[in-house]
Amino acid sequence: MSNVIPLAPRLKQARSSATEAEERAALAADLIDLIERVRDVTEHVATLSGPSLSIQQTAQQLLDAGTALERAVETLTENGEWVPF
Repeated sequence: MSNVIPLAPRLKQARSSATEAEERAALAADLIDLIERVRDVTEHVATLSGPSLSIQQTAQQLLDAGTALERAVETLTENGEWVPF
């Protein structure tokens, strides 16, 4: 599995800055929702029975995913400086 996402060139479109801000804000909200879901799943994994090493590794991988999502939100919002209103 590859973790590289090919980017296709976009056609130049005349979009308003308000539309772009709305799209950016919606994406940030989606990412924040994903972070919450990853946290919930991590808590659920921690309660599972089974080999403790497997549980720990799974929880750590989920925490790593949550951290990556948090960094994506920080990048999208310019380290929290960008506010859509």
